[in-house]
Amino acid sequence: MARLAATFALLALALVLVLPGGSASAKVWKVPAPDTSLDPLTHLTEYENRVVIGINKARKAHDLTPVRYFSSCVDHFSESWARHLADTGLFEHRNQNKILRKCNLSWVGETLVRGTLITPGQMVKAWMHSPEHRVIILKKRANRAGVGVRLDSQGRFVGVLNFADTR
Repeated sequence: MARLAATFALLALALVLVLPGGSASAKVWKVPAPDTSLDPLTHLTEYENRVVIGINKARKAHDLTPVRYFSSCVDHFSESWARHLADTGLFEHRNQNKILRKCNLSWVGETLVRGTLITPGQMVKAWMHSPEHRVIILKKRANRAGVGVRLDSQGRFVGVLNFADTR
């Protein structure tokens, strides 16, 4: 029964997270500090925040500046792609040209991950151990982020991280 309630809470939160909120490219907000009072497995927003916090730790370890802002436009694309991958069972990158154009960006990179009971730290570790994803995470020009995390029908976390440059 508790698992059913947790699943319902995640679905309700997912609906709130994907509802459009006005102009997609007009908002940016700071990457927050982790809220340790929340369980990241039942609060996808906190889970996503912890992913970016972990990535910023990895960037700092490589003498790079942290990505300090989420972009509502980039985040919208990350959220919608995570939902698409979770709903369809596919696991593939999408063409980044639409994000570049719609969000008025000069560069965008995408990383994907999928796993059962994977923590935000394990997501970051998986990306850092993949040469292709590591390049994106350690891209010097990354200054905006968007993260989408969803649970698929098999109970696996599907994560999409997009980093971007607005210059």
